Amino acid sequence: MNQHRVLSRRSLLRGAGAMSLAAAAAPLVAACGSGTGGGGGDVAANARLKLPTYVPFAGVKPDLPFGDNLLPGFYGYPADPAAAVTGKPGEGAGKVDILVNTFTPVPPAPGSNKYWQALNERVGAELAFNIVPDADYGIKLSTTLTGDDLPDLVMLQSWTPNLPAVLKAKFADLTPYLSGDAVKEYPFLANIPEFSWRPMVANGGIYGLPTPRAGIGNVMFTRDDLIAQRSLNPAPKSFEEFVELCEGLTDAKAGRWALGDTGIGGGGALMFALTMAGAPNGWAVKGGKFTNAVETDSYTRALEAVASMVKRGLFHPDAFSATFQQGRDWFGTGKIALKTDGYAAWDILLGTYPGIDVGAMAAPAYDGGGKSRHFTGPGSFAVTGVKKGDEARIKQLLSIANWMAAPFGTAEHLFRKFGVEGVDYTLQNGVPTPTKQGETDVKIPMNYLIDQPPVLGPGKKSVVDKQYAFHKQVAPLLVEDPTVGLYSTAQAAKGSALSKILSGALSEIVRGNKPASDWSGIVRNWRQSGGDQVRKEFEAAYAQQH
Repeated sequence: MNQHRVLSRRSLLRGAGAMSLAAAAAPLVAACGSGTGGGGGDVAANARLKLPTYVPFAGVKPDLPFGDNLLPGFYGYPADPAAAVTGKPGEGAGKVDILVNTFTPVPPAPGSNKYWQALNERVGAELAFNIVPDADYGIKLSTTLTGDDLPDLVMLQSWTPNLPAVLKAKFADLTPYLSGDAVKEYPFLANIPEFSWRPMVANGGIYGLPTPRAGIGNVMFTRDDLIAQRSLNPAPKSFEEFVELCEGLTDAKAGRWALGDTGIGGGGALMFALTMAGAPNGWAVKGGKFTNAVETDSYTRALEAVASMVKRGLFHPDAFSATFQQGRDWFGTGKIALKTDGYAAWDILLGTYPGIDVGAMAAPAYDGGGKSRHFTGPGSFAVTGVKKGDEARIKQLLSIANWMAAPFGTAEHLFRKFGVEGVDYTLQNGVPTPTKQGETDVKIPMNYLIDQPPVLGPGKKSVVDKQYAFHKQVAPLLVEDPTVGLYSTAQAAKGSALSKILSGALSEIVRGNKPASDWSGIVRNWRQSGGDQVRKEFEAAYAQQH
């Protein structure tokens, strides 16, 4: 068993595709048809494609062992991590233009950023990152794709409209360089497991590079210090007990609330409520027939649940207009105590807001009578497209990407994540601590462009143990989306319009302006406007693969 296996073998055997990532983006996206990869509908060609051969890196032994859907844990780096790459991978590449988003402040430009300068020196090329805040990235990406000046490497959001067609028109087919044993020329790309490569499949080929992520997906993070201060129950066993916890955490006069994200735009409290209520993870399949989450009583129940919490005043008053970063700031400063975020945010939150105690909560069964559940996430954060070019140029870019994917335990990984020891970080017991300079300079978001397979740590033993215990708790509770890897032409063409049919009513119900009973009529409209066609196409693709 390999250490990065994060979904069942059954899931891995499905033919996946570039836009199957979208399920993790939002309940609305999932509702409209999350598994929209599969390469422009060419399911048969995708099924014949040889994915990159998996050759795991065995250079370091974890402190906490891997398992099914369970990441390995590390307390610290090896005492003397060895360089794993000889020479400069970008030698001769010259300037490499890169478009990528960020969830943190944009770092200083190369002229005043010693880490960026050292990065260019080590790689042997001028890495010209265009780093765009996440809130503005969609617009920037759209204008870039419609223009003539395409960067060498582009981070494509998983919900990019008609992503398979965009990849085919604008970016290189990487199949000759990465399919099967060809990937062994790039050993750190070969170290990325199959689960993360499958969303890169489109148009019968490999059309992108992954930013690997674990199957655990989004997590409801908790401020365990604030919960303990109020002597509240940190592990509710039902929706009723969850509301009791939220009420205990809320003190509007003191400027404190339980929650800051309703989830009407994706994730948030709604996704947690959907998990509690027993809704499908996007779609459910039974006997080859598909049912969308929005069609179920569980979805209506979750809407009612979130609306009731809004009415009780358990959300920050600016919850409906807050940005993603505002939500993190509220959590870090104690204005809210519960926040849904990607599983990797655990370390980000601890590093950004020193002194807080972060935990995580599994979604209980709504009425307390069943088992906890947890929705799986995608295998990759995004799809990184490589600009079309001659073979020599594409190989240069892949060599740089291979360096960026250097795994935990290598000198390259330590530098990429933390910079130069004594300048950007100090090392104690194998755990790097950023300096003031490192906190600003080492913020180049390569981890959203290409990355190593995920691990837990390195960090304080108590923190890594806590993370590992949560992952171990939810590993057997994962609920998959059966449309991952299935393609729907209707979804590719109508997905945005179908989402809009649902989004307005969703917002009005959660705000309390309309009753949840209106939802059934909205769903009928969704079905008639294309939802049923999406379903039919998923069923046909599913039947072909099963």
